[in-house]
Amino acid sequence: MVKFKKKFTIPIVVLTGIMVVFALSSGTDQEQDVPNPRVMEWRHIHGLGLDPNDSNLLFIATHGDFYHSRNGSPPVKVDKIRADYMAFSAPYDKDAPLYASGHPSTGGNTGLIKSSDGGITWQQVATVLEPPVDFHAMAVGKIDPNLIMGFDSGNRGLFKTTDAGKTWITIDYPEYISALAISPHDSSIIFAGTANGIYKTNDGGKTWSHVSYKGLNVFALSFDEQGTLFGSVDTFGLVKSDDIGGSWENIPDIDLTVTSFALDHSNKIIYVGGYSSGGFQEVYKMTYDLESYDLIATNKRD
Repeated sequence: MVKFKKKFTIPIVVLTGIMVVFALSSGTDQEQDVPNPRVMEWRHIHGLGLDPNDSNLLFIATHGDFYHSRNGSPPVKVDKIRADYMAFSAPYDKDAPLYASGHPSTGGNTGLIKSSDGGITWQQVATVLEPPVDFHAMAVGKIDPNLIMGFDSGNRGLFKTTDAGKTWITIDYPEYISALAISPHDSSIIFAGTANGIYKTNDGGKTWSHVSYKGLNVFALSFDEQGTLFGSVDTFGLVKSDDIGGSWENIPDIDLTVTSFALDHSNKIIYVGGYSSGGFQEVYKMTYDLESYDLIATNKRD
């Protein structure tokens, strides 16, 4: 970590018959550190997203707080009331709200919640079940922003709404789901990440087929707006598919188990969040070719 330090005490000697010493200092004789603005107090990073009105604005949903980061700058906490955002989805549509699910500070589950002011305030959309659902995997459609899917962490089902949360149906799922991604070109094509690799449905969840990485944990899945599917898979690290899961390409990796993506195809930028080999929760900004990457924030202290 880079540390910024105050000036040392510098003695100046003036001869006027006697020695007079002046000290130019910042008011202390001891070296002091200015806090690194990229060191956060967050516990876990659960979701990333980009503002559809401004791709320079990154949303960071964590276990405890909701943050903004502009152009890779140090994150700033913006939510007024603390909550645990266990799942988070930023929409493609400029008029659609942000969606999340998790736990309020008072305990229990939030069900599905939404924010129309960039994550500053949140309102409950639906409980879906009683007690309310706690989605840990969630996705929002691009073609239809009223399409939302979520998998309850208590393994009570995979749920789908096509009217922005007013009504819900349950759909079949292959096994416990850790990640969801809906194709931006065809909402009936959905991918599910599990502890046994990646599954795909072409009919909106009526039938599922195993497509890749059998026996491996899948930590994250996300489409960019052009239809490239990115994934984070145990053993392989970062991967991507340009043919709707038909084949997969390994991407040069960094020291991070990625648990969430935010993809800016227009500017060829990938934002990733997850945990390092040392267990530190971190967010990076990278180019699509992964030739360069910059730390946005970490909870690692010197």
